[in-house]
Amino acid sequence: MDEAVKAVVCVGCGSPLQSQDEQAPGFVPSSAMGKENVLCRRCFRIRNYGEFLPVQVSEREYQAQVAQIFDNPGLVLYVIDVFDLAGSLVPNLARFVMNSDVVVVVNKVDLLPKGVRFEALSDWILEQVRATHVEANEVLFVSAATGMGLDSLYRRVFDETDRPVYVVGMANTGKSTLLNAVAKQFDVPNDPYTVSRRPGTTLALSRFQVAGPNGTVTFVDTPGLIHGTRVIDKLCADCLKRAVPDARLRPRVYQLNPEQTLFLGGFARLDFESGVRQSIVLYISNQLPVHRTKLERAEAIWAQHRDDILQVPGPECQSSFTDLTPHPIQSTRRGQRVAQGTIAVSGRGRDIVIPGLGWVTLSGEAFRGRLWLPAWLDVAVRPRLVGDLTRLKEGLYS
Repeated sequence: MDEAVKAVVCVGCGSPLQSQDEQAPGFVPSSAMGKENVLCRRCFRIRNYGEFLPVQVSEREYQAQVAQIFDNPGLVLYVIDVFDLAGSLVPNLARFVMNSDVVVVVNKVDLLPKGVRFEALSDWILEQVRATHVEANEVLFVSAATGMGLDSLYRRVFDETDRPVYVVGMANTGKSTLLNAVAKQFDVPNDPYTVSRRPGTTLALSRFQVAGPNGTVTFVDTPGLIHGTRVIDKLCADCLKRAVPDARLRPRVYQLNPEQTLFLGGFARLDFESGVRQSIVLYISNQLPVHRTKLERAEAIWAQHRDDILQVPGPECQSSFTDLTPHPIQSTRRGQRVAQGTIAVSGRGRDIVIPGLGWVTLSGEAFRGRLWLPAWLDVAVRPRLVGDLTRLKEGLYS
């Protein structure tokens, strides 16, 4: 790492060090100023006590940081979360990376259900990324937590000795965990980057160097952007433990009859108003409570049992999820029109994606109902990730 950078920024989050304002990023006691490998107080508390002092990088600040990529192009590792593909795409990234080579790094593939052929997602992911005008040319599938797929990443980056390797992505896609895995592979002492369940740990550009087989490679971490449009953006650390998966997903299959409701914790409510009995599959954290009830009892459950039956979000986070807005859902035949704002489920079915929480798979059978979500949360619809965009290996759940 550049000595000038090392001397003035926190090695964990990249914030400039200062000893004047205890509430501002980068605070350290004055006695720590000038020492090597200094952690700011915020990073020290995250690493040693699991505390999290919320500091959010504004979009304006974020764009000022990543604008440096435009001025000094390199290789961009665009990290997205396989569990939250739609919520991982960074708005307006294209203008900053237009002069760089972009590789999409799909992280957390260890969370997908066992047997999913996730490599089959490559073309679809490139299509989604290019739709935002980012001209990516390659997709790598990895798990920074388990090391899966990292050998391919190492081979890709270690010819990059003449230009920086930037790591960009939305908050909580695992950028810092990925860089710590790279550092460990090449004997960088300790974990250079602070990692937390809470989004937004990295606050400024932060770099480190490794000695690769062909010379020195410089990695630059960038802040994670928080738009406030994902479930995880509104949660405290305790709620995140229940809402964010940390182990391989076990798809939850419910046989629903008309006039039944499913609650996904206190985050979302799915009403099945009319249609035929059918399977509905939930791809959400194994720790998230799901409650099935009669549609006629749904209002009472919501009003009286958010703290016991539904459990999360807890009291600290409930204000963001108090008022839910209905999204009509209707299964359709080819060419059939539906009212504006209606989620159309046709053919073999669709995934209804709740950014930052997971997705619900409907079969395409006759279904009319509503999905209730906070007004600030934009629902997304796509072909079934498991079954259409990917296939399962022989003999496994489908």
